[in-house]
Amino acid sequence: MPVDKKNGKSRSSPYKKPKAKIESSEAGPSRPRPTHKIPTTEQRSTDALPGLSKLKGQIRQTKRLLAKDTLEPGLRVQTQRRLTSLEADLANALKRDVEKKNGAKYHMVKFFERQKLVRIIKRIQKKLKDEDKSDKKRAKLEEELNDSRIMLNYVLNFPNTEKYISLFPPSSSEQINKDEESEDKIKLKLPPLLHPIPTSKQLEEEYDKPSKRRYEILIEIQNLMKDGKLSNKPEDDIKKEKNVSLSHNEISIKGNKKEKEVEEEDDFFENEE
Repeated sequence: MPVDKKNGKSRSSPYKKPKAKIESSEAGPSRPRPTHKIPTTEQRSTDALPGLSKLKGQIRQTKRLLAKDTLEPGLRVQTQRRLTSLEADLANALKRDVEKKNGAKYHMVKFFERQKLVRIIKRIQKKLKDEDKSDKKRAKLEEELNDSRIMLNYVLNFPNTEKYISLFPPSSSEQINKDEESEDKIKLKLPPLLHPIPTSKQLEEEYDKPSKRRYEILIEIQNLMKDGKLSNKPEDDIKKEKNVSLSHNEISIKGNKKEKEVEEEDDFFENEE
């Protein structure tokens, strides 16, 4: 057996000559590189975005790296692209944060205004069913019905990135108890926001900034309804949403009942045993 010169001990295995390294040309095919690509900012969902503090920290680190003079040109280009992507992600995250806050803040106001407008629409529809109405009154009611539907779409589609501008004056925005007062006693008036149509002089002199913005959004929604991009009967869409939620609840209730029945049957058979 071969003897180790350093320790003077015999080695258990004979000395083996190391294998020669195989050149890259003789070796087999190299491992394929990953083909996946990082999705662009537009393709990413807002839920997948990191938090604001994390994004701000990443942007600071990237800017520090770009400030170095010794940075290679190729790496500088990549870092600049990363900075652009991070800044876009930060803008989306800020927008998401504002939408979330405004959605929670103005939820109740929108809910009450939506309820009022739905009741106004129902009241106008009842009046239109009467055949005794003259053509002039009928035309007036149809105009009010159209305006109330525009306002309902305003409530449903108001951008959460902005502060909500109420349609009703503060006096009429109080909650009304339906149990105490009937629909005949409740006098909800549609605010005259669309008719009569204000002139450009009135908009400049008499309207403040929120009123101007509210009128702009109402006109924009009116145009979207004409183009067919928004529903002309938003009250029906609300009913459909309610029906869908009710059907889901019924399914869950039925499922729970079946589970209970199965459990009771199992208990019965166990008792028999």
